[in-house]
Amino acid sequence: MPHILYQYSFTALLILSSLLTGFLPQQALADSTRQNTIISDQVDVDIQQYPAEGKSMIVWIAPDFGFRKSHQEMAELLSKKGLEIWMVDLNEALFLPRGSKAMREIDAKYVADMINVAAQKTAKNVILMSSFYGAIPVLEGARHWQLNSPDSRSLQAAILFSPALYMGVPKLGDDPQFVPIVAHTNIPIIIFQGGDHASRWQVGNLLDRLHDAGSAAYATIMPDITSLYYGDERSKSQQAYFDTVPDRINQLVNILDPLPVKAVTDKPTDIESPVNNIDISLRPYRGKVKPMPFELLDMHNDLQRIDKFEGKVTILNFWATWCPPCVEEIPSLNRLQKIMNHPDFRLVSINFAEDTETISEFTKEVEVEFPVLMDESGEVSRDWKILVLPSTYVIGPDGEIAYGVNAAINWDSPQAVQQLKKLLSSKPTSK
Repeated sequence: MPHILYQYSFTALLILSSLLTGFLPQQALADSTRQNTIISDQVDVDIQQYPAEGKSMIVWIAPDFGFRKSHQEMAELLSKKGLEIWMVDLNEALFLPRGSKAMREIDAKYVADMINVAAQKTAKNVILMSSFYGAIPVLEGARHWQLNSPDSRSLQAAILFSPALYMGVPKLGDDPQFVPIVAHTNIPIIIFQGGDHASRWQVGNLLDRLHDAGSAAYATIMPDITSLYYGDERSKSQQAYFDTVPDRINQLVNILDPLPVKAVTDKPTDIESPVNNIDISLRPYRGKVKPMPFELLDMHNDLQRIDKFEGKVTILNFWATWCPPCVEEIPSLNRLQKIMNHPDFRLVSINFAEDTETISEFTKEVEVEFPVLMDESGEVSRDWKILVLPSTYVIGPDGEIAYGVNAAINWDSPQAVQQLKKLLSSKPTSK
């Protein structure tokens, strides 16, 4: 997948393009220490600290799934580059459960408190960092701090890895709505977006909205990476990129001096209740996507072309091997294939942004009895507006999308089978 850089200005593009190519040499890892601090409401926060001598430091807010070994490995490497790291798990400090819902509930004042504590104790420029839904409290906290510290220049920027700044899961085929804080953020932001994550195709829209709010926001696509931190086992290509990240961050930090940026104050930034449209069964489709032809190689390297949908019931299932719900629904899809057993019924799966070798190894462990097409670039998934996996479209004999589901379901349930057989027996509508 090509390395793509989105920019705020042409000058910035030239600078960042030259800086985002460094490679981190092997070095000894730094030791961490632990300290506690009391913030608002007498909340006791445990901080895992990786000391360094540089002029900037990072307050790393734990994401929705918490810190993992890979986060600690990166913190150690960053500290060797002169960036002091404070790892802060506010979910743990506030006794909140893991998950996106809890990240939305973290009061912005707690993140703002951590900016103040870090600036006061270290006298360094502060950078906030997080990933996925951790981006929400980071941006909320940054604005809260701006509103209450209008004359301070302690906050330097925010670094976000594949940020999930959505109101919730959209209906299949619809674009997501961004949380209100996106329109009220004007601090410098650096985004490292996983190139193999479905949200990759939304990063352009996110940058547009951040730019409209006045943020000098940049994004770089991390090629062949779904998540830099979710798993502790990394492929050779993932490890190679992982090793370059400390240099990339350190070099960018050096050109991002603290700016006297005032908070946007025109509207309140309270996060509304998340809009989740997660399906638990086949629902009549009301989205905007229209069936469009495509051609992809299958896992046997044969070109498969779907240029018409009329006259058949077609199931298009978008999935990935790293997605547990995707894997869980495969047996029911196998059973559905046998139950339907009709020449006008076809089941096609489209794998998102993985290579043939990965799929071949996967199918040695999990039996897949239907065609697997390889969307290695992710462009077909983009065209069909896939944001979450698994996502499945059911197209009727009339060539229109009849049903959609943006979650894993039991495909051989009596209800699903009845709906599909009824669709199969229907006649195409006249046009």
